[in-house]
Amino acid sequence: MVKSALSQRGRRVLLIPVLVALIAWALGTHVEARPGGGQSYRSSSSGSSRSSSSSGSSRSYSGSSSSGSSRSYSSGSSSGSSSSRSSSSSYSGSSGYGGSSTTVYVPSSGPSSPRAGCNGFTWVVLILIVGVLLWLYLRGRKSSGPVERATIDVDSKLAQDGISALKGRDEAFDPQAFVERTKTVVAKVNEAWLGGHMGPTRRMISDGVFTRFNTQLGLLKADGLRNVMSDWRVVSADILAAEADELWDTIHVRIVGEARDTNVQLGTPDDKVQRTLRSQKKEQYHEVWSFIRRRGKKSKKGVPALEGQCPSCGAQLPTGDVVKCDYCQALVNSGEHDWVLAEITQPEEWRPGAALDELPGLAELRGRDATISRQELEDRASVIFWKWIEARSSGKPEKLARFCMKDPADATVAAALMLQPAKLRDVAVGSAELKSLDPVEDHEKRKHDRAIVEIRWSASVDGAEPAFDVHEFELSRAADAPQHAKFKRGLCSLDCPQCGGQLTTSDAVTCTYCGTKLSGGKQDWALHAVHKGEVPSEPESDDDDFEDEPPSKLETGLAIGAIVAGAALGAISDSSDD
Repeated sequence: MVKSALSQRGRRVLLIPVLVALIAWALGTHVEARPGGGQSYRSSSSGSSRSSSSSGSSRSYSGSSSSGSSRSYSSGSSSGSSSSRSSSSSYSGSSGYGGSSTTVYVPSSGPSSPRAGCNGFTWVVLILIVGVLLWLYLRGRKSSGPVERATIDVDSKLAQDGISALKGRDEAFDPQAFVERTKTVVAKVNEAWLGGHMGPTRRMISDGVFTRFNTQLGLLKADGLRNVMSDWRVVSADILAAEADELWDTIHVRIVGEARDTNVQLGTPDDKVQRTLRSQKKEQYHEVWSFIRRRGKKSKKGVPALEGQCPSCGAQLPTGDVVKCDYCQALVNSGEHDWVLAEITQPEEWRPGAALDELPGLAELRGRDATISRQELEDRASVIFWKWIEARSSGKPEKLARFCMKDPADATVAAALMLQPAKLRDVAVGSAELKSLDPVEDHEKRKHDRAIVEIRWSASVDGAEPAFDVHEFELSRAADAPQHAKFKRGLCSLDCPQCGGQLTTSDAVTCTYCGTKLSGGKQDWALHAVHKGEVPSEPESDDDDFEDEPPSKLETGLAIGAIVAGAALGAISDSSDD
């Protein structure tokens, strides 16, 4: 198909001066002095501007991600909420007529002019123009409405093959029970999110997911906002795939949720919140929730962590968001003992088998550290990414210092970490994926192993529309780091690797319990540099969609109605004139 030289928006804009000229002609050529007197002055101007934008969702809580909420995710490469793509279009038009006339009163005994004001033809022209404008407005509204969020379909064979393989290693695994468990976790996470405190769910989510939610809540609070929902429910939960590598079992679950969702000012009365929510459209969203567990572990009855029990020894856990068992010292959200939510991925970014891809350097690193895995590196990178967002948004590099090789307060280091302060809002992650590993080969030349993790994300930067972006986080760790670690930590990044002390709320670069230095890459992977990744180009839009799609019945009816009304008014006007 040969594309028009002008875009859809350009064609609409060109119609505006034509319509303005027609209005001016219709009114300007027929406005006459009123019979019987008076001075008439008319001045009018009108302007309208209309825009809509849509963004997806790793739970964007997003922020991020949709609208102005935290569940949003925007991408420049596809349509689609939390975790996470954006498109926008707008129609704006203005028309104005200004003029003046002076009437000189002359004594007259004759009748006034029978053609005073607008004649019937003028009314026809005016109503016709209004009808065309209304039709254009409705067409523009349809074409620039919210883009449907991305969805994902279940491949039954892929899911069943993975479940069968998992049951071969864990006879007690029950797929239906796991789905119900997942729904419970989703509900608990959603409840904590709306409450503004993720502590109650910390025991069943990794540190990467926990930091993600906490940062998004902090960004909302910084703007004096909170996210609210109504009519929320899990429409469905289905296992997409079950996978296993040498160290971890992974189950990916498609979550289809539904809610009315918006942001309100902190302190907004409940009755006003409910009125606001009733005005929101109920929308569905798809996300992929990935749970992991150390390979070789067996299914347990219920969800011990949700029931306040240690999944390792069964002891009662302290109240609150403590994740370390006082009896066996296990970190209950590490994935070492039971299933833990490790990632929320947007549908357009998820692909089965990603964790099974061959990765050069991984086998060599495992020769020195048998516990190293993609999952741990990606969760660590997720924690670092969200601390990076917090540091940039707050303008406080110390928020990130604990996770850096060098002090980010230094201008040179900050530049290498791309720590430019900015107002970042509606932040959502599409995916975090380990792309490469570079183990130390010559210990005389280099002392640190390196890894590159690609983060695909979106955000509104300094008030602009949410946009898709890609950054590569380069992490480093001392080649002899494993000999310093005393605990099997799995997906834990917010504790001390030396003593296991809980440091969730601390930004200190040394452990407040044992004094161990936490930054510098000696104990764990730390941020060495941030690089701009390659952003996929936007797909070419089809400008002819506007003409190819037929008008709706409502649009056609309104346009015809306007013309008929114009003709009727014209006939009435002619009849009254006669």
